[in-house]
Amino acid sequence: MANNIANNLNSNIQTQSHVYNHFLAEFAPKEITRADSHKKDELRGIYNSIVKLSKESPLYLLTKDSSIEADAIGIKESARSLQGTIADLEDESVDSVFSRKSAYTTDDSVVKATFIGRHDTAEIPEFDIDVENLATQQKNTGNFLPQDLAALKSGAYSFNVRVNDLSYEFQYSVRNGDTNKDIQERLERLINKSNIGINAEILTNDAGETALSITSDDFGLPAGKAARFGFTEHPGSDMMIGSVAYLGLDKTEVAARNATFYLDGNERSSTSNHFTVAQMYELQLLRAKDEGETPVRVGVKDDNASMIDRTKELVNSYNTFLDSIKSFQNAHFKGTRITNEVTSIAKQYHEGMEALGLTLSADGHIDIDSDRLTRSAIDPDQSERRDFGPVKDFAGALQNKMDAIVLDPMHYIERPVVAYKNPGHGFTNPYITS
Repeated sequence: MANNIANNLNSNIQTQSHVYNHFLAEFAPKEITRADSHKKDELRGIYNSIVKLSKESPLYLLTKDSSIEADAIGIKESARSLQGTIADLEDESVDSVFSRKSAYTTDDSVVKATFIGRHDTAEIPEFDIDVENLATQQKNTGNFLPQDLAALKSGAYSFNVRVNDLSYEFQYSVRNGDTNKDIQERLERLINKSNIGINAEILTNDAGETALSITSDDFGLPAGKAARFGFTEHPGSDMMIGSVAYLGLDKTEVAARNATFYLDGNERSSTSNHFTVAQMYELQLLRAKDEGETPVRVGVKDDNASMIDRTKELVNSYNTFLDSIKSFQNAHFKGTRITNEVTSIAKQYHEGMEALGLTLSADGHIDIDSDRLTRSAIDPDQSERRDFGPVKDFAGALQNKMDAIVLDPMHYIERPVVAYKNPGHGFTNPYITS
């Protein structure tokens, strides 16, 4: 019996570990969208929807399978991604879907811009930006040493690493027979597992020698600082010293610096290449201007051009969702069912969207005729300009379907029915979807 308990415990731990690692690796880094924040009445509505969903639902037998749990998370996150895209395309008013403005730059290779202000702002500023240099990370590249040799004596070593305003002590041992490569690999693992704002990797030169390269996570320089990180040793302790100089950990190859640029001729700086301007624009600097290049103009497109961009964004996110569903290969996953339900929404509006240049393919994906879409929005003589109502209706119906999938992703996982509830006397179980 004790063995059975131990086996069950190990199985549960492995299952939880699999799901946690899957969630952490696949979903945690994703950006937060407008669909992830809710007002109190919206949260109350979600709760009421869960109650209504579970009130009359039968009881199911759920198989303890880590791949099923991972797929359920994957289904929900794929739907949440599309849900977030649609939410970002919409505005506060139901009648103004797709009316949010889009930013433009005259050279997307230098600066990318996103409009983050309110669409109904009376005056939206435009400006020129002249990028002198980008913000950089600090990079230290150590000494290149023969892989199979080592000059460090065996024993216990230590050094301190200062990252921004914090100092960390590292201790490690050099054993008899350790090579330079062994020591570098040991420090690489030690630094990367510490998660203190720097990352290490081993470089190899043409001669086959290896060096430890260390790069800061953050860009730019904090006020009053000369470097993002630095290494020091303290003579007189009971630990051996000399490894910093031997490995060259303190040799800076690329110094951290701030981005410098000019906004309408006024000099500015930033510790990051990603920042906001006037609470209207989110800018990403991609490269410094070349000699002779003119400043980049940043502004907002007219409403018709914005509608084209947002229609393309919706279609691309829809196609990405269909592709993500194909990635779930578990035999218990009803991939065909969810694909049919989603593509049936596109079929419902395909005639109206086809007139705009959006064609539904045999596998349910939507192809875009960019020229036709552009004429539908900005044809100067009105001869081919069309109503984007079908696209807006498609987005609304798609949003409702994503809401349902996020609410109960297990609906698309095979789960045998154990018992049906007594009709008319359903027991409210608002936590069944978890």
